[in-house]
Amino acid sequence: MPPTLRQLEALVLVYRLGSITKAAAELRVTQSAISLLIRQIEENFQLKLFDRTTRALHPTAACREAITAAERILTGAQGLSARMRDLAEIKAGRISIAVSAGVASALLPRVFAAFRSRHPEVSIDLRDVAPDELLTVVMAGHAEFGLGSVEDEGVPEVRVDTLMQSPLSAIGIKDGRFEKHRRLSWDAVMGSDLITMRRGTRIRSQIDDALAQSGRALKPAWEVSLITTALALTAEGAGLSILPGHMLPKAQFPTLVAIPLSQPTIYRHVSLLSRADFGLSPAAQRFIEITKRILSAKGG
Repeated sequence: MPPTLRQLEALVLVYRLGSITKAAAELRVTQSAISLLIRQIEENFQLKLFDRTTRALHPTAACREAITAAERILTGAQGLSARMRDLAEIKAGRISIAVSAGVASALLPRVFAAFRSRHPEVSIDLRDVAPDELLTVVMAGHAEFGLGSVEDEGVPEVRVDTLMQSPLSAIGIKDGRFEKHRRLSWDAVMGSDLITMRRGTRIRSQIDDALAQSGRALKPAWEVSLITTALALTAEGAGLSILPGHMLPKAQFPTLVAIPLSQPTIYRHVSLLSRADFGLSPAAQRFIEITKRILSAKGG
């Protein structure tokens, strides 16, 4: 059977120090323990490793042949131990994250900045995808977890945790009057040029279903596929965007403001999507902790 790391450690130390006594002191064990470890290797391979005299130990030719390999194995094991400690202490590693494009644009830059300032050695593989692709990417193992406006679809293999929520809002230009509204009703904005997501998207379906309950229907002036397109059109005065309030990246669109819509109030969530049967790495867990803290403050 192959020698243990402890046996190899004893062998290398006795070879380097030329003394069982010194090797025992280095490992903080008894001399008899070191002698036993060396004897176990010799008996296992039927090789004599040291010639013993009353004053010293002398490595045999077999010992000199074996010592290079023993040192290489110990160096590799020590390197592995150091790497494992770094991973546990989040001083190294890599995390792969799938994020819906809107969340990546509006919410993630601040989270990334906070995480990188604390753990600059950890690399991040970011996959910005459409919300409907989050589940596929995570379940295929291409990302440890996903962040986005996803619903709990009742799939047992999937864990969905809500991180924050905000109401759908009318997003418009700050003109001295619009930003003074604390809340707007859907009826109040129906006469405006509205910019919405296309039919079939989850946001649009949620709006259409909620308004249909009171016999109303949305008649937008613009239908787009990307949140950034809607916001860019609004910034140029094309109309009001109907989007979750948290989807407005204020640094990118400082002239815009989100006013919550009511009657009815429709909420959209930002959730964490992960595989129920897979644990997350220490780095991923820390990233999620920072995300929860920042999103909680933003939602509040």
